Amino acid sequence: MITRDCLDKIKNSVDIYDVVSPYITLKRCGVNWRGLSPFNQEKTPSFFVMPAKKMFRCFSSGNAGDIFRFVQLKENVSFTDAVEMIAERFNIPLEFEKSAVFEAKPYAKKTLFELHELVCDFFVRNFHADDVCGERIRQYWVEKRKFSLDVARENGIGFAGNNDRALIEKILQAGYSLDAIKASGIFYAKENETDPRRFMGRFNSRLTIPIRNTQGKVIGFSARFVDGMGPKNNFSDAKYINSPATEIFQKGSILFGLDRARQYLEPNGAFWMVEGQFDAMRCWDNGINTAIAPQGTAITDSQLITLRRYSVHLNCMLDGDNAGLKAAERLLAMAIAAGLDIKFFILPEGQDPDSYFREDFENRFQRLQRSGMTGIEFLANRWLVKKNITAQEKVEALRRIYEIISVAESSIVQRSYLDELSMAADIDRHAIFQDFKSFLQKKPFVGNSKVVVDETREMPHKKLSTAESQLLAIVLSNDKIAKQILDFYEQPFLQNLTSHEGKVLLKVLNEIKEYMWEGIAKLEGSPLFSDAEKNLIYFSLADFDEDCEHLAIANLCLHKLHSNFIREEINKVNDNFRKISLDESDTIRTLQECRLNLRKMLKHPPQIV
Repeated sequence: MITRDCLDKIKNSVDIYDVVSPYITLKRCGVNWRGLSPFNQEKTPSFFVMPAKKMFRCFSSGNAGDIFRFVQLKENVSFTDAVEMIAERFNIPLEFEKSAVFEAKPYAKKTLFELHELVCDFFVRNFHADDVCGERIRQYWVEKRKFSLDVARENGIGFAGNNDRALIEKILQAGYSLDAIKASGIFYAKENETDPRRFMGRFNSRLTIPIRNTQGKVIGFSARFVDGMGPKNNFSDAKYINSPATEIFQKGSILFGLDRARQYLEPNGAFWMVEGQFDAMRCWDNGINTAIAPQGTAITDSQLITLRRYSVHLNCMLDGDNAGLKAAERLLAMAIAAGLDIKFFILPEGQDPDSYFREDFENRFQRLQRSGMTGIEFLANRWLVKKNITAQEKVEALRRIYEIISVAESSIVQRSYLDELSMAADIDRHAIFQDFKSFLQKKPFVGNSKVVVDETREMPHKKLSTAESQLLAIVLSNDKIAKQILDFYEQPFLQNLTSHEGKVLLKVLNEIKEYMWEGIAKLEGSPLFSDAEKNLIYFSLADFDEDCEHLAIANLCLHKLHSNFIREEINKVNDNFRKISLDESDTIRTLQECRLNLRKMLKHPPQIV
């Protein structure tokens, strides 16, 4: 875990202008900078950078925050990854908290990234080496795979070679520890082996393809066995071998080529999903730059959620065989649950993108695009639009399609799919809607934790001027006053706050009370606050005048909140007065006493000194 002092050091030494300016053009606006939103399409600039406060805020998207939050939102990475990216860019060493977990891993994640880059470079050198193995592997690449050497260079294609000793000596000379080498997954090693020179290379005799994360760092390899490139061994039967799960590589969460594809993605553009790495590289070589591929396994929810951060549009190229079509059915349900708009493009049977696009690309790609189907059209064509379909078969097919449509969170989206189904299957729209309604009523409810729903943002477009937002900004800016406000934390006038700002204020105060609050520097890394709450916190800080008299403003806010609460209580008492009869003397006396006490409380508002 990165220390708070380190986070403060990075934040204080890095100008937010320098972090933001590579992404958008900024123009001076008084003491601040202004530009078009990097998060939304807009014609009138609504994005502001405030160097004095070390913050940004974007009115069109509702986002606001510091340098870490900007990188996290723009690059779609975790808080820790954002910190590491900024630290690396501005050459600031990271400092980690000492813990049992850290002591058990005497190497940093950064070490594994660097080790993989070294190994990737070693493999690339082998591929281009002026020796027999180099010539043979390049011959395979050009003559069998039909790729140019430029494509190999562009994608870091390598050859692991047959000499374990050469690679391990290079790694040891670079100073990497035994623990880091074992943790990299690049070698097979017995659990108790302490001599790295006895390790065996995982990818020996194979063509290597580097796998990169969304920031372009090498995190693993996929390696293909090539006949004649090395001796047969126990692992030769496997055509492909992938890196095992490591601290930096989880194949169910990574999509091959996403680091490249996201850079070419246009607004409202679509990713093209293919089956394998060679398919993706064939697409790139022909200009389909948003092609991506799973890591040799079926697509996962985690991968679809990652895609959803960049675009809601996904085009899927399918092999025309039965296995490919069945995989499409599974993918469609997952894509709908993830909120993705998916289309299917079916290749001729026996073809994949790698083989199909080797010749006559332009005509073949145009032909493929014309054959595209929405997910619902795909299901209708597969299950409903066929000759001699019986009534019972049609009912069963509709039930299967309803099952998939029902995972959509939005009823509006469900209606749109039903409209598509009505047209694609040539069934009366009213009948489809009634049938789907009956299906939902009979279907047992099962909570779907995999459905991805965009969190509703409370967009703080206007200047925050409520007592709750002012008090929140003071609590975040002044530790001393925040602790004094805790004296009133349990009182009803605070505990009964119902506004969004009030609820966030209570959450922050509770964290301070429980000694869990680590300051605004670690807000991004906290799982306790939603994106909407983080945006509200940053907006309140952005609008707060730090030169104001904090104590006086805090007391005014407390007075206002206290007064509002007491007046609401008095109104409730008055309402009760109107509901009782004159002969209920005991109740009248109780209400009068209550109202008198409330009026006295108005004269004694809470105050900190």
